Amino acid sequence: MKVPKAFFNERELKAFVLGCDPTAFGKHQGFEVVFDIGGDKRYFARTLDNLMILGLSLDYIYVQNLVTDYQKEETGKNKDWKQIAKGYVSGRKMEFDKIDSTCSIPVFLTSELLYKVLITSDRPHTARDLYTKEGLVPIKANDNKLGRPLIPLFRHRNYNLSKQIEYEKRVSLYLAKK
Repeated sequence: MKVPKAFFNERELKAFVLGCDPTAFGKHQGFEVVFDIGGDKRYFARTLDNLMILGLSLDYIYVQNLVTDYQKEETGKNKDWKQIAKGYVSGRKMEFDKIDSTCSIPVFLTSELLYKVLITSDRPHTARDLYTKEGLVPIKANDNKLGRPLIPLFRHRNYNLSKQIEYEKRVSLYLAKK
């Protein structure tokens, strides 16, 4: 299957959005663009809802997956995913650094699995802690393998920003300072 292309409208970039990987489900033959942006809305809907709450539209984001190749199993069911993902980190770092050589544009992480693969510490915080404890987000560039600020924006319904008001305020404040 052909690898889905990254999504970008070539406007003023305000954030990267990082997904885990494309996964082939049943009869679906693959996406032209990551998350099938511009096609089936369900794959990116929760992330887009969160971005809109933060005042970001598709016009100002670059969307890519950490693992760009199709996987045979859904990310959470793929027991080898973390090991596979580690092999893609340097490629995403180079891709993002080419677009933003200052390494100041933040990366929104759509999954806790991404967080666990990208941080340099061997003692990750829980998703709940990331969303509820002040001072943990953004994850500093020095504390992750992409070398730029990381901000959890998990797709799971429990982490929808409409339910995470204090977290949304902290992230909005951070973005306003950028």
